[in-house]
Amino acid sequence: MDSVEIDQLAEKFGGRFKFTVLIQKRLKELIKGAQKLVDLEDRNVINIVMEEIRQGKVTFEGLELGEVGKEGGKKASKKKEE
Repeated sequence: MDSVEIDQLAEKFGGRFKFTVLIQKRLKELIKGAQKLVDLEDRNVINIVMEEIRQGKVTFEGLELGEVGKEGGKKASKKKEE
């Protein structure tokens, strides 16, 4: 994933800050044992998260700026497979 594609994804999610929060929240979920949503041989969790986002498997679920850093903040939501 090149920097242009990362910038495009960041804009899709409302900017770099929100995009970074989405990545961080999904990383936490995977580290705590959540199932990965892509079939990727890579063991690097960041690469897995980026691929999930690129494929549209993870979306932003209404995070308000005041919720950032609170333990009870919103989670990354996984798109339901149809």
